Amino acid sequence: MPLTRLIIRNFKSIKDCDISLSELNVLIGENGTGKTNLLDAISYFYRNLISSNISTKIFDENNHYSNEVRISLIYDLAEFVKISKSNTEVIPDFGEEEPEEKSRYSGYYKAIISMASKARSKKLCVELSQIKGNSIRWNCTYEDRLIFKSLFPIFYIDTRNLDVTKWGFIWDILGELAKVSNMERKIISTEIRGILLDSTHETSQKLKMITDIFEMANVSVKPTMAKEFATNLTKIFFSGDNIRQSGKQLDYYSTGTNSVKYIELLLKSIDALSRIKMKEPIVLFDEPEISLHTNYLDELSDAITDVNSKLRVLVSTHSSRLTKNLITASNTVSLYNVKLINKYSLIHPMKKFPQYSPISKYRVADDHINAYFSKANLFVEGETELELFSNPYLRILFPAFKRVDVFKAVSEKPILNIMCPKLSNSQVPYLCLIDIDKAILYDKNKKRFNLRSEYFPENKKEYFRYRNKHESEAYLYLQRQRINAMQNKLHVHYYLPFLSCDDPNYHAFISALQQYLLSYNIFCLSTTIEGALINSHTADFAFNFLKSHTKPSDFEKFSVYWAELQKIDRLNLLRMLFNGKSDLLKSRKDVFNSLDPNIKLKLEKVTIGGKSSGWVSQYLDDFFQSVAEIEGIFSEKSFRRYLENKDNKEKLLHVFRNNFLELYWLIERLCAMIEEWAV
Repeated sequence: MPLTRLIIRNFKSIKDCDISLSELNVLIGENGTGKTNLLDAISYFYRNLISSNISTKIFDENNHYSNEVRISLIYDLAEFVKISKSNTEVIPDFGEEEPEEKSRYSGYYKAIISMASKARSKKLCVELSQIKGNSIRWNCTYEDRLIFKSLFPIFYIDTRNLDVTKWGFIWDILGELAKVSNMERKIISTEIRGILLDSTHETSQKLKMITDIFEMANVSVKPTMAKEFATNLTKIFFSGDNIRQSGKQLDYYSTGTNSVKYIELLLKSIDALSRIKMKEPIVLFDEPEISLHTNYLDELSDAITDVNSKLRVLVSTHSSRLTKNLITASNTVSLYNVKLINKYSLIHPMKKFPQYSPISKYRVADDHINAYFSKANLFVEGETELELFSNPYLRILFPAFKRVDVFKAVSEKPILNIMCPKLSNSQVPYLCLIDIDKAILYDKNKKRFNLRSEYFPENKKEYFRYRNKHESEAYLYLQRQRINAMQNKLHVHYYLPFLSCDDPNYHAFISALQQYLLSYNIFCLSTTIEGALINSHTADFAFNFLKSHTKPSDFEKFSVYWAELQKIDRLNLLRMLFNGKSDLLKSRKDVFNSLDPNIKLKLEKVTIGGKSSGWVSQYLDDFFQSVAEIEGIFSEKSFRRYLENKDNKEKLLHVFRNNFLELYWLIERLCAMIEEWAV
């Protein structure tokens, strides 16, 4: 294991970071949360490891009293100690003419062994500390840092500032890969000179002229360093350094095409370096997905995961597809969610869904991973909810709600497992929205409700959790006990044929369920999503909406039947006509089948479509148009301008609250979660 741990204190927006690293480490989060700052901290550490590149822009700008930066990298030298010990026992034969080479390698191995002996675990911490106005201090010698830089070289790829048509950086790595010993260099140089100075070649005469020019000018050429010599030698071998793709210049292709090929070649070169050299490289990628098409993201993820285990790769990204690919392709990936809270970057280790829900691995989609990047998540049951919460007028009225991402997941457990912040530890605030019939089921024969096991499991271990002194809700256990008692004793009275109920004990029972489930981030509606839209306050509006969307002759026959119903039955029937359920959670189909066939036919002719018929969007549009006093054409633009007036907005919020109280509470709670998390 190479680099195993990273500790950062007071570097830019990072106040306190201490994370363990795997082979592949993925930093996810929105732009501006501090992902790049974490990579910059490692880069700053390395830029000053054996030279001085001090910056004053690294300190905490939020707190001027914070005047010291600390960056610590913990390295594991165990593998290098094994290699060094085996080589000190049998030193490579460099020939009698190379005693210095032999001595240098022997000293290098011994230095590694000596350095590693300082820690029993063979893990050493190298720490940079910098106080404002002072130079950098290290906890180890310059000679030790030279060894660390050689053993654990760093490669920082910032794709935003990368010219992918110029691949000089890759030539440097190839030069490191092709680097030879001094003895080999002398042999190669002698052979090359012998060929070039052969009198039979015209080149020899030209080279002699060049040599004479240098001598007459009394100047000389300093031999290149070993890596530069190897780079030049590689270029000579290929007869040039102008890299092409499929025979065409790189600028012929798009930035995305070149970027993928660049990263692929780079990783393969670094990978080869780690395999044949005594090195365990660290590779940093800052948003490598920039300019890449979806298919290229798949190629990129393959290139990143198909590397030697000796590498440490850190990838900063806000691409859901790249994140998904890396999680599903690698068993050795660590996932970190970076959030900016109160101007500071918080880095949270996440759990990967293959760990806690293996079946989810083959069902994950890009949209599911988007939940990791959200400000707040609302998980809903179906298409009706998605349609409702995407209504543009609703989002204009509640601008903070635009930062809430809505996902259809509640009814599909494997999908919810992928996205649920509680399981993934993504630290994203969230709510699950459910209809009451997902939590309880009415038994008509016994005239009582049963608690559904998904939300109220009959498991004795559950009770111990509620007694836990660390539980945030001190009386949660007592609430559950009260619900159990109410469920056992509650025998509700209802009205036929629509199973309407105005029993106050029933409503108290529903209220207790809602309060209890909310402690587990579950917002439970008193009926269904349709019931939240069609309630006692909106009954007249819903009735007129129904009238405008049905044939006059059919509605006239329906009105005769409607006039004979009592008020509570009217509301229950109205909900079912909009595909909702009655008070006692019976569906339209169940209830209508028990009616006289002629009455059933009348009612079916005035029903509003199915779950995905689109009535919800029109319903809300018509509602906002009816309550907003806008002259001229009603549109998103005119609605937005109307709400620019503070009095208009307060009035409309008041009207919305009075008509859709449950929806108002839900949206307000989500918006409050975002604001609370931001603080």
